[in-house]
Amino acid sequence: MKIGNQLFNEQQLRQFSKNMENIQKVQDKISSGKNIIFSSDDPVGAVQLSGMKDVLGKVDRFIENSNIALDRLHLMDSTMEAINNVFIRAKELAVQAANDIYGVMDREAIAMEFDEMKKELMTLANTQDSSGTFLFAGFKTKTNPFVENADGKVEYKGDRGILNLQITESRMIETTIDGGTVFQDIITTEGVSTDLFAAIDNISTSIRTASSGVEAAKAEGITKINLTNEDPGTYAFTITSGSKTSDFSLDITGTDLSDVATAINAADLDITATLEDSNTTLKLVSDFGYDIELSNVEIEGIDKAQATPTSFFTFQPVDAADNVLGNSQTVFDTDQTIASRLDEIVTIQSHVSNQRAKVGARMNSSERLRDMLEERKILISKDISDLESADLAELVTDLQSKLTSQEASQKAFINITKLNLFDYIS
Repeated sequence: MKIGNQLFNEQQLRQFSKNMENIQKVQDKISSGKNIIFSSDDPVGAVQLSGMKDVLGKVDRFIENSNIALDRLHLMDSTMEAINNVFIRAKELAVQAANDIYGVMDREAIAMEFDEMKKELMTLANTQDSSGTFLFAGFKTKTNPFVENADGKVEYKGDRGILNLQITESRMIETTIDGGTVFQDIITTEGVSTDLFAAIDNISTSIRTASSGVEAAKAEGITKINLTNEDPGTYAFTITSGSKTSDFSLDITGTDLSDVATAINAADLDITATLEDSNTTLKLVSDFGYDIELSNVEIEGIDKAQATPTSFFTFQPVDAADNVLGNSQTVFDTDQTIASRLDEIVTIQSHVSNQRAKVGARMNSSERLRDMLEERKILISKDISDLESADLAELVTDLQSKLTSQEASQKAFINITKLNLFDYIS
């Protein structure tokens, strides 16, 4: 094929342009440090790189979710620790208040501290995280979960929802526990449902009424008993005379103590029971002059301390001539006593510890998975770097080769275009 000067020149210019494009691509890779700038540089590698970056983006989101989850769980753990500390203090004060050396004013001072504890619990129950989310509100994250009504009772305004965050492709982690589960739904050893706020109220009430009643009443040989009964139903109690003890459980509808007298006379207690004042006064006489004790009173329908007790026994020691000996003693339902509240505190502490254990387990799991995600991120980043990052030494060598080749081509072209007919003749 015959090639004219014009065609030759055009071919050389196109080649020079192509060489410059190749040089520019190498320079772009050197300046960016990347081996793949455009998909055309390496179509297969570009697809792999895109997939890896998508996975890396997901891993970053999972790590972020793990951190959010851990922040919430750490805050919940600290909150529950504070709740437990409140009840540790409550137990200390209740033990003090149960001591007979404390008078009315001393116990009132202790009860006032319990009032402050209730306010502290309210603050803890309405804890918010850094985003303003209420931890114990369930799905109602912007609603104050616990509020005190006009009667002084604390009500739960949240729901039973539990917030979750996805921290791996296959794992959702629960980052909250609803307030009903943490602060309510607590069953005591006696099978009675209570909550943290009611427990504080019960202790406070028990302490304030402790000076007006006793857990057990005792008399030397003779006593008279009356009943104030605003809660008709089953009454359970224990009578002890000397070394003999008997437990009773009777249905009492009013203040008539006839059935009580019949039951005591039928028991093996060496006690003679008689009735006075239209059967409303029960007189007990030990046949051998032993001490008589009334204890363990349980009244149907009363399962918490009352600000003003509605049903109770009045126990008045007397002598053989019916002369009053000392002050009368009031025996309330055992739920009115400080001692019963101590058992409730232990139950609550166990409940809070169990809820805290759930949080701790989730924290440990989240931390392990986050560590795994961090390691996974490093490996994916390495693979991306291996595929995407340029080998600068190789590129510089390639650039130098291309520049040299381009320069040689340009010089050859210049020399060729200088030739004319006289050069050939000579």
